[in-house]
Amino acid sequence: MVKSTIRFSESVVSEVDSLVEEGYFESKSEFYRFASDYVLEQLVESYEPVSIDYDEIKSEIAPQQGSAVEHSPGEVPFFESVVILRKYVLRGNLADAEDFIDHHYEPNHPHAVVLEELLELYRKRDERVQSTAAPPKQYHEGRR
Repeated sequence: MVKSTIRFSESVVSEVDSLVEEGYFESKSEFYRFASDYVLEQLVESYEPVSIDYDEIKSEIAPQQGSAVEHSPGEVPFFESVVILRKYVLRGNLADAEDFIDHHYEPNHPHAVVLEELLELYRKRDERVQSTAAPPKQYHEGRR
């Protein structure tokens, strides 16, 4: 496995800690691995989850495919939320993506936790891209 340091908001870490304390996951690492595998499995057609006991954990906590998922009135379905979040990110509107999550989900809602995790991954990707981008060339340098 590759070790990667990722920073999360306090609210995300607090919710993950709660899930670990309640016994849904054995550790925070297990949660983060599962959450990453879960989102990738949903978004990338050829992705095969690698987390230990992935299918067992998924069957215990994730809605069964094919079963009707009940939504509260006005609640956006999860995968629609993922698409909306991605659109905000691709347009460079990370703050709007965060606002979307905050306004459509309670902080402890499982979808909010996964969406926050996904948003954090997008943030880290953007930071890596920006840190490796070459500085703009100065075309007038050296000309006098």
